[in-house]
Amino acid sequence: MDQAGQPKPRINGSMLSKYQGNEVCLLGRVKEIDPNGTSFVLGLSDSVDVHVQLQDPLQDLIEGMTEVIGHVSQNPNVINCTQFVNLGEMDFDMTLYDEAVKITQEFPNCYLQGSSTQ
Repeated sequence: MDQAGQPKPRINGSMLSKYQGNEVCLLGRVKEIDPNGTSFVLGLSDSVDVHVQLQDPLQDLIEGMTEVIGHVSQNPNVINCTQFVNLGEMDFDMTLYDEAVKITQEFPNCYLQGSSTQ
């Protein structure tokens, strides 16, 4: 089911397995880019690394903070990316962001977000 335009749950690495097969929103730092430009490694707020697979090869260099929307694959550390926004290098408190992500999951009725279909 295509849920374009619907809010996606914002999660961290520890929550990936709960959302297998679902579309999610991840925020992290680009750590490594595949030489072919078809994927990259994103370090998430809880120090979990995910492999982001792109639909098309990168046209430009990406670095720093990047937000990814995509489906969590059968291997929960692989994200099939539908879109991403490269925010570049910036001073960003990943620890504080991780706490905010945990709060939105703990109190889902207070925050507009998608949900797991499981």
